[in-house]
This record gives sequence, structure tokens and C-alpha cells, in this order.
Amino acid sequence: MQTDAPLDHAGKGRDFCPTDLVATALGTCLLTVMGIKAKKKGWSIDGLKLEVFKKMSTFGPRKIDTLIIHVSHPSKITENQIKVLKKEIKTCPVLRTIQGSTAINLYGNKSKGGFRMRLVFLPIHVFRETPNVSFFDAGVKGVNGSDVVIHHGNAISPPNDGGFEQYYVHRHQIDHNLIIKGSRIFTLINPEWDEPHHIIYLKRAMGALQIPIGTFHRSISNNEGSIVLNQAVRDENFSFENEFEPISLRENKDLQKAKRKDPVYWVWEKDQIKRIKFDPNQANEKGLEKLKAQK
Repeated sequence: MQTDAPLDHAGKGRDFCPTDLVATALGTCLLTVMGIKAKKKGWSIDGLKLEVFKKMSTFGPRKIDTLIIHVSHPSKITENQIKVLKKEIKTCPVLRTIQGSTAINLYGNKSKGGFRMRLVFLPIHVFRETPNVSFFDAGVKGVNGSDVVIHHGNAISPPNDGGFEQYYVHRHQIDHNLIIKGSRIFTLINPEWDEPHHIIYLKRAMGALQIPIGTFHRSISNNEGSIVLNQAVRDENFSFENEFEPISLRENKDLQKAKRKDPVYWVWEKDQIKRIKFDPNQANEKGLEKLKAQK
């Protein structure tokens, strides 16, 4: 196996770099220990998949800063099986080796008793930034489609259905939304998540917001408008005709119920992404005003 340094580190980027192999080693090791446990139990875990997103450090010595692991599994795997497999992950030798020196975040698509779902922001690499010029890598691995969404001034996408909010939901496309100009407030709702309601005050510095399949989403811009580049991963069943039909809250009871849950807020603060979960019994006006200021 050949390796190469990445383009931003004196390489040609033609092959996997050594830190890619670290991420791959962790992902395959996790799948292996889960597979061994499932075999001993006589379970079938066909269809279980795992993705690892690697984030390199941007300050200080160059190293892997964070490994984000997203586990997706078919509905046939029971909640009890998920709990057992989640416990077995701790026996992974690679995890034991690098834990403590690298931040490792494990998320999943099961709402009850499973891997906790958290949002993923894929970082960008800034090549150069001056007062009048921004030069950065907006690439996302594995994409096979891209689109640009421009909000001309204050805009809502998709627009409301009278007095009811509308949302897009993709069944055959994973979005990666990156702010190119301005800022935008995204609302994500997924009834299957343990925390189904998220509000993201998205700025370019946060990176590309990943919106998984089956997640309802809408976005709002202020009077200045905004431009977003979406780099999508589309499967073989993707079609433009079926993926962009708005879904209204008017008749969707599951969506209404999830929307009523207290939201998790995501903001950019002190050069990092901050996750804020308000306790409605403890939230105060000062805290809410501080959050609104992030707009």
C-alpha cells in the first residue's frame, strides 16, 4: 500500500495519507469487534455501516484533532442488540491505543438505547485570508453532486404553507451545506433522533453542516441574504423530481411533535462550535438574548 502526504502538507494527495490509515484502522476495528460479538450471539448485523470523518488540528503541532464516527444500522437490529454492541466497542484495541490523545465522537441513527445522534460539521481548510480575499478548500470527500442556494435578502427556504412551516427532506441524498457569503439559520428535525430538534446559526467558520438522509430541514437568511454551497452524496435512486418537494407541518403529526421538543442550539463562539441545550426550567432572558445575538 502506498501513502502520500496531502496537498496542504507538501504532498500530491494521490493516495491515502498516514493519518487516513489511522482513521481507517479505528473504523474497521470497531466493525470487527462488533462483528465478532454478533457472531457469538448468533445475530445478523448485515447492513450496519460506519463512516469516519477526520479533522486535523488547525493550531499548534499538526496532528489528528478529532475523529467523528457515524454508525448507521438497519431497523432490524433491536435496541437490546445495539446496547450490547455499543458496550463491545470499548474492547477495540485501536480505540484503547489512541483514546486520550485524540478526541473521538461516536454518533448513530437510533433514537432509543442506541448510539447518540449528534450533528456533524466537516471542517474547511483555509489556504489564505486577507481583508479582501478568502481562499479555502471547500471539498467534501465522496460527493457526486453540488448545488448553490442563493437567498436574495431576507428569505425562507422552503417558504411557509400559509401559517405552517415547510421542510425539505431527502431520501437519497446527504447534504453538506457550507456558507460562502453571509450567515444562515438552519432548523433540522428528525423524529428518530434522541434529540429531534436542532437550530444551527451557521457561519462559514463552522464548516459544512451535514444533513443526513431522512432529516427535515429549512433555512432562513436575514436582510443581507446569503449564499450556500451544498455538496451532496447521492445514491443511485436520486432524482430531482422527488427530492425537493416541501413537506408541510399542516398535516404531519410526527413532525409537529418533534418540533415541539426543546431545541438544541449550535453557534460559533470563541473560535469553536458550541452546543447549547437550554433547560426550560432554568433558561433566563439573559441567556436567550445572548443566543439571539449569535445571528
